[in-house]
Amino acid sequence: MIIPLTIFLGSFLLFLVQPLVGRTILPFFGGSAAVWGVCLAVYQTLLVGGYLYAHALARGNARPRLKIHAGLLFAAALWLFLFTTFRQDALARCGNSAFPWLEALGCVVALVGIPYVLLSAGSTLVQATANAILPQRDRSVYRLYAVSNAGSFLALLLYPFLLEPYLSLTVQWWAFGIAVLVYAVLVCHLAFLRPATDTAVPSLPNEIEAQPLCGDSATRLHPLWFWLPGLFSFQLNAVVTHLFIDVTPLPLVWVSMLAIFLLGYMVGFSKAGGFLPRVWNLLALFAVLAAFSARREWGTGSFLPNAIAAGSVLFFGGSAMIRWLYETRPAPAFLSRFYLCTAIGGAAGGLLATFVSPLLFTQVWEYPLALIAVAACCGHRLFFAGKRTLTVPRPIPALLFGAAATACSVWMSHPSNAIELYSKRNFYGSIRVTKTLEQIDRVPMFVSYMWDGQTTHGIQIRHDAHRADPLAYYMPYSAGTALLSHEKYRSDKPMKVGMVGLGAGIMAVYGRKNDLYRFYELNPQVIDVAKNIQYFSFLHDAECLIDLVPGDARRMLTREQQEMSPRYDVLYIDAYSGDAIPYHLATKEAFQLYLDRLEPDGILAVHVSNWHINLLPLCKSVAKELGLYPYGIVTAADASSQLVSSSIWVFLSRTPRSYIAPEPKRVFPVRWDRVPVAVLPTDEKGSLMPFLSLRGNSRQLRGGGLTDSSKPFHVRSEHASRTFP
Repeated sequence: MIIPLTIFLGSFLLFLVQPLVGRTILPFFGGSAAVWGVCLAVYQTLLVGGYLYAHALARGNARPRLKIHAGLLFAAALWLFLFTTFRQDALARCGNSAFPWLEALGCVVALVGIPYVLLSAGSTLVQATANAILPQRDRSVYRLYAVSNAGSFLALLLYPFLLEPYLSLTVQWWAFGIAVLVYAVLVCHLAFLRPATDTAVPSLPNEIEAQPLCGDSATRLHPLWFWLPGLFSFQLNAVVTHLFIDVTPLPLVWVSMLAIFLLGYMVGFSKAGGFLPRVWNLLALFAVLAAFSARREWGTGSFLPNAIAAGSVLFFGGSAMIRWLYETRPAPAFLSRFYLCTAIGGAAGGLLATFVSPLLFTQVWEYPLALIAVAACCGHRLFFAGKRTLTVPRPIPALLFGAAATACSVWMSHPSNAIELYSKRNFYGSIRVTKTLEQIDRVPMFVSYMWDGQTTHGIQIRHDAHRADPLAYYMPYSAGTALLSHEKYRSDKPMKVGMVGLGAGIMAVYGRKNDLYRFYELNPQVIDVAKNIQYFSFLHDAECLIDLVPGDARRMLTREQQEMSPRYDVLYIDAYSGDAIPYHLATKEAFQLYLDRLEPDGILAVHVSNWHINLLPLCKSVAKELGLYPYGIVTAADASSQLVSSSIWVFLSRTPRSYIAPEPKRVFPVRWDRVPVAVLPTDEKGSLMPFLSLRGNSRQLRGGGLTDSSKPFHVRSEHASRTFP
């Protein structure tokens, strides 16, 4: 019983630490979704270290060396206790480097590098010990493999649904350290168990003495041992990056894809993967086609079809490729080398997708490339599945299916007549600037667009007559409402306005002489684009004083609060990377900081337009917890022009206020009595998962009756009482 329990606990901890580390360091890197990709690549690389460690330690009689492993586990538990004690101080120094990729990598390795290597080696070492101490009749590698998978899946399921929402990070880390300590005790106990009388002492026979079962090819390194796991790992990282373009990097999404990845290995190494192999490859090809089709979709409701299609390719394609890998397996005596090669291939694929692809591609092109490669592999196997002599790919079927997948990718891409002026990618997102020729007032004019992922972050008409027009979500009757309604604006007094999120700098058009507009922007590429008058001239043409503050807005605001800097009359929160909302900018502590940075009569304006996250319950909870008066508006898009977008804004103030809408027919008030109640997340505990809305904000507002289109714009915020039903 102790052997299955030890393997179960080790696998549970190995997969539990992955989302835990990502959730812990995410706020210190601006909430960038790239953190999850870095975590994946690091884990895949550390897995190689674990296999190397196990391969070296388990040669011959593994029991004495298991004592060394137990001692290292005790040391790892001590390190985890030290980190938990000084976690806040240690991580406070993270996220300040000019090389966030490398800094995030270093953080993961420093936090859990040694514990992860030890945990990843534990299953191999414990199984080797089981062969040394159990009677021959009680040995079952496959039973222990099933126990290991059960522990892995349980960890992946528990974290987003039970641990993250209800336990603080401090409790999670203490519990993890204690669990590692318990695991070390179990391993130590195994090292002192007496062997049974009918056991063979060598747990992993020497390769010189063993005879291969699969022919001469089993005695040498096979290229598919590297290629297939590498492609599968590359595909996983590409899928995660693709899905996080325009949705908040929730651990749930990351964990779901990781679970599908693990399931692909399970199916590929099981009897199910060998049943009707051509059917698995055919399903993978259909999934690739569905993924290319879903990739054309964007905007509200696009996440679910993309997630289903990408997950299907990951499962069917991965299962088919891992089955192919399984058919090239060597004799049992060479399995340690086989697993080591697969780990090296997987690490190479993860590193290529996470660190090399952003240097080569300005957009997430690794995702369609992964789809094309999967189509080529599965197309080849569709013809040759089950024929063990054809383990080296023949080029013609692979090339034909790869070419067909490439044609589908091009044919199903977004049709556009826009001219691309700028396209770059970094740790924080993918920024593009495009230019189109459009009819405005029956006159052809050039219009510039800024894109982050698939979300518009700025529009400007490149004509002198309309250069200062606020467009997109920033019309006078939407974002401008907070400014136009403030007493200082109406009395022509100087104002201090803060803006979390720069975009193209559209809000600068509202600035007047003697006003100060301070923009906080995490992504340096966004600052470069907004300052370049060849793309946008909002900052250049502004009458007010412009102050650009690079870096994480919450850190900068905290520093200003500590320095007792003058407070803002209006503070805008519009910090989205695509439509991904950084968790640390949506917690109770964050909103308290925003409130502290406001004058007593100040207005906090929160932009909650989002394709996949419904933030109205969050704003309602903020108002209830902090004693604020909320007023929410939904603005209609201009049916005659794509330059004006529908938007949802929430204005929060300490006292009831009057709001002015220049075009009241375009504005509909939010009915707060119909907005559901939600638990306000904190820095230590909580999740944005309850706010996930696959239908999107706009559909929920219409379908749920959260706005009243029969009433004109209501100008008194006191009608939204502090006491919520």
